[in-house]
Amino acid sequence: MATIKKYTKKDGSTAYMFNAYLGIDPLTGKSKRTTRRGFKTQKEAKLALSRLELEVDTKGFVKQNYSTFKDVYELWYAQYVNTVKPITAGHTERMFRLHILPEFGNTRINKITKLMCQKVVNKWSKEYSAFHLLKSITQKMLDYAVSQDIIEMNPMQYVVMPKKNQSNESDKKQFLELTELKQFLEEAKSKLSFQDYLMFRVLAFTGLRKGELYALTWNDINISQKQLTVNKTLTRIGKKYIISEPKTKASKRTIGLDQTTVSELSFWKKQQKQELLKYGLRIKKDSEQLVFHKKNNTVHYLEHINHLLSSNLQTALSPHSFRHTHASLLFESGATIKDVQKRLGHTNVNTTMDIYTHVTKSSERNAIEKLSNYANF
Repeated sequence: MATIKKYTKKDGSTAYMFNAYLGIDPLTGKSKRTTRRGFKTQKEAKLALSRLELEVDTKGFVKQNYSTFKDVYELWYAQYVNTVKPITAGHTERMFRLHILPEFGNTRINKITKLMCQKVVNKWSKEYSAFHLLKSITQKMLDYAVSQDIIEMNPMQYVVMPKKNQSNESDKKQFLELTELKQFLEEAKSKLSFQDYLMFRVLAFTGLRKGELYALTWNDINISQKQLTVNKTLTRIGKKYIISEPKTKASKRTIGLDQTTVSELSFWKKQQKQELLKYGLRIKKDSEQLVFHKKNNTVHYLEHINHLLSSNLQTALSPHSFRHTHASLLFESGATIKDVQKRLGHTNVNTTMDIYTHVTKSSERNAIEKLSNYANF
């Protein structure tokens, strides 16, 4: 039973307050109470308490608009992780942590408006090529809030999607030409440890995603057959890194390796054993020993390669640039779209076609420049 109390405010005046039980929150399973204060008279406080108790008796748990966007996200994510693969859950957590929560996290969820959502999506469209994914997963979370009667309607569903900023996309360096790649790898070899250099070599000559690269163990590499098998990937969920199956069936693949990459991997395997022994670390069996790892023989954090690119090599390239570079070199050497799709593990051929379009446009520009230099009259 709630009791009404008299209290003194900071300005010396008196007022009335009460603390009432609302019931069990169906979202959290925890009991919920509310404190209401600032009533000028005891009669006014009694009236408000009576109305609240009547609402609890007739409707059960009284939903308060107390939840921030982040509160509801945490409730939704706890359900979401049970419905998708770990790698998908990891990507989703990263999108919220880096891009979505900084925009909405501390805002009360019932205060998020259509206009607010439109402004945020417009901002995302200028900063991220995959802004449609940010919008989509935010809308999905807000759908959950509607289904749980936390909000009445989903403001994100009314957003008008802006067009992709094509000029910004075309200005970015998507891939390296063959001569540029050669120069990059020479610089990496001179500035980085052999292991770090080799990571870039493998990325550029296999087209692996960085999560696939980090998850490689020695039993994935067949030196004699010059083959590499992709069957797992590293992903981050919250603060933990886990190795799990790839997201799609197409991502599981076995690809051929060039002789130079095979030779350097073979050299690294021998050097790795020496380094592990030097630091007193156990050499694991091939099915457990990571090809690339931190000094303590544990998995790299996902941003390791990004850090090497921005700090050590001072370039605006991303790890994905090397995947794009590999596809470009395959196309230029005569590979078919189907060959490239299979090698890169693309589920959708349209993803491969997008790269092909970039390559053909680049080749066309190079051809025109060569013609201009040749027929300069």
